Amino acid sequence: MTPTKPHRKNNPAALRLKLLDCAAKLVVDHGLQSLTLESVAREAGVSKGGLLHHYNGKDALIGGLFDMVVEWFDTQVDAAMDRDETRPARFSKAYLQVIANMDMSVPAEKHLSVLILMLSSDPHFCARWNAWVDERLQQHSQTDAAPMARTLRLAADGLWLSDLGGGPDSDPSIRRAILQFLETIDPGHTTKRPHPGKGGQ
Repeated sequence: MTPTKPHRKNNPAALRLKLLDCAAKLVVDHGLQSLTLESVAREAGVSKGGLLHHYNGKDALIGGLFDMVVEWFDTQVDAAMDRDETRPARFSKAYLQVIANMDMSVPAEKHLSVLILMLSSDPHFCARWNAWVDERLQQHSQTDAAPMARTLRLAADGLWLSDLGGGPDSDPSIRRAILQFLETIDPGHTTKRPHPGKGGQ
């Protein structure tokens, strides 16, 4: 009796992740315009038909890539958030920390570069990103509605813009110094304006 060869189980989830990782690498190394079904399939070592079995076109593949990097960012922010659910600007400070601590020498953190490139190239992705931010702000409306919390998020967005243009503030040591300075600001502080007729004249 001829022994049968062991049947290797397929792992669709692992293959989908591999395809998205290969897509992310292509975007980081060569830009979003380099992302084609053929190039991703070649990078992943699968046939184009095998790729299409999981993503039925380029739009589906790019959409999956966007979902992956946003989920990654969301997880990083959750991990960075202070455990005190009443601490002022807890979400905004975590948002800033994730971006300011980005180290492009760490492969996993190149996800942020993918996100930056996608947001800068397509209004559709900007709208989806804004929807994610809005949802998180609603979740943390009790702690992150003050002007200083918004300032921290805008500072983080400015660091992203600097990265996109390869600006001088992209240096890791400078980013750490910026983060340390911003973390000294009391996010719960608000400046009271003098009431008309009570010393404000």
